[in-house]
Amino acid sequence: MKPIIKVALIALLWITVIQSGRIDTIDTILRLQMAHAWWTGTEEVAPDVQPSSWQDPSAGVIGVGGKRYITYDVGQSLLMLPGDWLGTKLHQSFPKLGLEDMRYLVVNFLIFLPLNVAAVVSCFWLLRLFNFEEQIAGLTSIVWLISTTVLHYAQVPFQNNQVLLFVTIGYAAALACIRHGRPRFALISGLALGAALLIRMTSVIHILTVFLFLVGCITYQSRDKLKVLKIVRQWIVGFIPLAFLGRFFDYIRYGSLWTTGASLAQQQFNTDPVYASLPERPANFPFTNPPHVGILGVLFSPAKSIFLYDPLLLPCLVLGIVLWKKLSPYIQLYLVICIFNLGLHLVLTSQVDFWHGDWAWGARYHVTSVHLLLIPLIALFIQRVLFTKGLTVWLMRGILTLAIIVQIASVTMPLGLEITSAQVMADKTPRYLQFRLGQRLTNIACLVNSSFSQKCINRLNPDQQLRLEEVNKVSFLPFGFSRKAASNPALVKLSPILFVLWGLVLALAIGTTLWYGLSIWASGMT
Repeated sequence: MKPIIKVALIALLWITVIQSGRIDTIDTILRLQMAHAWWTGTEEVAPDVQPSSWQDPSAGVIGVGGKRYITYDVGQSLLMLPGDWLGTKLHQSFPKLGLEDMRYLVVNFLIFLPLNVAAVVSCFWLLRLFNFEEQIAGLTSIVWLISTTVLHYAQVPFQNNQVLLFVTIGYAAALACIRHGRPRFALISGLALGAALLIRMTSVIHILTVFLFLVGCITYQSRDKLKVLKIVRQWIVGFIPLAFLGRFFDYIRYGSLWTTGASLAQQQFNTDPVYASLPERPANFPFTNPPHVGILGVLFSPAKSIFLYDPLLLPCLVLGIVLWKKLSPYIQLYLVICIFNLGLHLVLTSQVDFWHGDWAWGARYHVTSVHLLLIPLIALFIQRVLFTKGLTVWLMRGILTLAIIVQIASVTMPLGLEITSAQVMADKTPRYLQFRLGQRLTNIACLVNSSFSQKCINRLNPDQQLRLEEVNKVSFLPFGFSRKAASNPALVKLSPILFVLWGLVLALAIGTTLWYGLSIWASGMT
């Protein structure tokens, strides 16, 4: 079996295991609402919606024809649309499962699951282009999935992993263009970055950095200006169609090629009557912070630090510095550009009120840059772990184990558990200063033994426990389905079957990962 197929299958197993079958984030729910409105011919925003705060996007904006439109970019909605349509149709054949549940299940398994697997495969492709051996590239791709926040965002369907997929393809296709001398790969790279822009407007940073990487690679390989121009032209030709599609959607929604939902919302905050009942808007909203708040918060705050929620980042950076002179020029250029990419994201979000990504696990707006940076660094880390000896290797194995534990903890219970519990217990600590990782580990231990800590949710008063009942649970699909089956006799018989299937997939995921890793280690020892 080819390594790329092994990687895809192992990734498929892990991403299936961690699926919750739900869409619990308001951002993704609203994007799915957009997709549903398009094919059903209904309104994106109900006429009686009232925003709960200045940050609440549910009221949308007033666009063409006086209609209300949700302000988000359309890319993720376009991706979800086929799944939403199929889920709605399947509900007609299986009405015992609620319409919303069926739509969420189909979108998760038909759309997000294969896209997440594709992201892991694109990581493998990029590593091979960096000249890592197939076995190292394969194992690194799996480790990259299960030991970084890629795993969390494979369960929680924000836009992160879809942007990550297209940007990784953009880098890989750009490098393939240089390595193989085929300009059509430059076209594929541009097309992938056009898709990333369609999903999230802030992908302009990724567009810039991938383009710089492409030009840098060409310049390093060749001084032929005509060749450089030919490849750049191919990249631009690939980029334009989807980039223009985004402008076209904004034109038919907002009446201008250059108006986005976010910019129109800024214009309408003071004039839209739906906001009249809210307290006075902070001055310069949403740019309410001095820059150091967002920058230092992303780097060092207990709830958002990229070094805490991706524990491999710091040791991998140290390893990259130690091995710098041994790296190929392509990897060196890639790492410099990825650090530049992360820096630009830090600056872009540093002053905004929601730089922390609010309810998200870790620094949601910055982890994609971290994931990109870690791709070759984890490969170097894995090489050291597998093929060297001594005390340092044991320390590296411990760090890798810790990273996997952190990511497993992130997907075991619902995304908003810690924030909701802080609200219920009237904790006044700012959200980005709460040590959410420590709280999560405590909450997992409390599921096993409620006497583990005074902070266990099960030791709160009955009213508080009732308010937390929906989030104080295991996230994985069979557990959620079992709770639903308890109130729906028609589903009771399916619950044990689902647990058995899930257990088999979990065993296969663990077994195949260990087998794959040990086989590579054994081959290196011989």
